[in-house]
Amino acid sequence: MTKKVMIILVLLFNLNLLISQVPDGFPSVTKDDLPGAKISEPRIFNGTSLFGYIDGGAELYLEYGFSLVTVTEIDYMEGKYKTEIYKMNGPEEAFGIFSVSKFRCAGMPPLAEYTCQTKYQLQICKGPYYISIINRTGTRKDSIASIKIGEVIGRKIKDERLELLSWVPGISHQELKQNGILAKGKLGIVNGSPDLEDFFSGIRNYTALIIRGSKKLIAIRFESGESFRKFIDLHHWNIEVPQSGVSLKKINDLQLNIEMEN
Repeated sequence: MTKKVMIILVLLFNLNLLISQVPDGFPSVTKDDLPGAKISEPRIFNGTSLFGYIDGGAELYLEYGFSLVTVTEIDYMEGKYKTEIYKMNGPEEAFGIFSVSKFRCAGMPPLAEYTCQTKYQLQICKGPYYISIINRTGTRKDSIASIKIGEVIGRKIKDERLELLSWVPGISHQELKQNGILAKGKLGIVNGSPDLEDFFSGIRNYTALIIRGSKKLIAIRFESGESFRKFIDLHHWNIEVPQSGVSLKKINDLQLNIEMEN
């Protein structure tokens, strides 16, 4: 074996060691947190290695801004739970994934500002983390155990406040929790509000907050004036002139608020 090949193998080995370790401060679940539970060693995926875990959905997380995910199997209270803890690049990115992943919430347990519980899944968004706890049988005991696991994780996360209400004045926090969708690109739109796919066709470098109520409110923040202009040109709008069927309000050079019928 040549010296060059040996160096490459050593580097790859050290890299695998690096990414196989949970970072300090990561909100992992341990046996001390859940007495009597059986907890597997976490599987860790970061960057493009996420394709090895969710091949069909990795692009969505990467579009929002993804750091790493740990996947842990927990046997607890006679049930089995798969716990996924995604660390996104920030609270906005975590809320975005949460907003396009939740569906028909049966309840919103007070574990964090944003939660969604269904028969088989508990989802939590807190700080830069999106957490999914999936059970197999959908019993009441599973729901209770999922909440206990969620409480453990939530206590270990610093609650970085996400200020989105300033984007859409007049919208209540409850409306944001129930009807808010945040997208950062085509996949976010397709997953969260597919009827708007053509509305954003070809547009990049933006963040859109969409609120569905009696009317549809869309607050768009662009990363550059060029993206702003391309969006306006796409729709052949003149924002200084009233438009038919849509209300436009330029907040500043990088934000446009839109009100339209559902």
